Amino acid sequence: MASGEKPSAILFDAGGTLVLQNPVRLSDVLSREIDPVAAHRAHYVAMAEFSDLLSSGGRVTFDWWLERYFSLLGVPEPHLVGSRIERGFGFWDHPLDGIGEALERLRAQGVRIAVVSNSDGSVRDSLAKAGLGDLIELVIDSQEVGFSKPSPEIFRVALERLALEPSQVWHVGDSVFHDINGARSASIAKAVLVDPFELGPADVVRVRSVAELKI
Repeated sequence: MASGEKPSAILFDAGGTLVLQNPVRLSDVLSREIDPVAAHRAHYVAMAEFSDLLSSGGRVTFDWWLERYFSLLGVPEPHLVGSRIERGFGFWDHPLDGIGEALERLRAQGVRIAVVSNSDGSVRDSLAKAGLGDLIELVIDSQEVGFSKPSPEIFRVALERLALEPSQVWHVGDSVFHDINGARSASIAKAVLVDPFELGPADVVRVRSVAELKI
């Protein structure tokens, strides 16, 4: 793909890119009010720390991210929350501001929309609940295909199903370790970090939200 050429498709991460955990549903389950503004920031702070730890060789899992997220929100005994909400995967149905309009704009420009997500088989349903299902051509859930980001294999599954080459697509996500490094390892033409609080490294292409994405 030549510099400045429009991608044929964009592969989006789901959590932290298109949707967040639903603060209303979390509040109900935890019997504690989760402030949406605080939850928005906590997601990206915890994700940046999680990515940094993994990039430096830390042996941490998604459960570490989940505990850190709830600790930032001041939830008592955050290490116990994951089991109460079954690790929270089914809660990712709160669309980020302007997401629907942004995806519609990209589709109107002739860009195909796909999702590549590390999930537990629930991401397709979560995106539908968020009102985004009809805007997305293809959903790749790591549980279903047996590969997780940052493995290049999960990107290759998406490319094969779209019948496109790496040079024809971009990837957009909120984790340097999983999304940026994974896309680069799969030779994706462009990797973009969703980074509303400027927590990521300066050498990565960043946008505050998908609504700011330019093609």
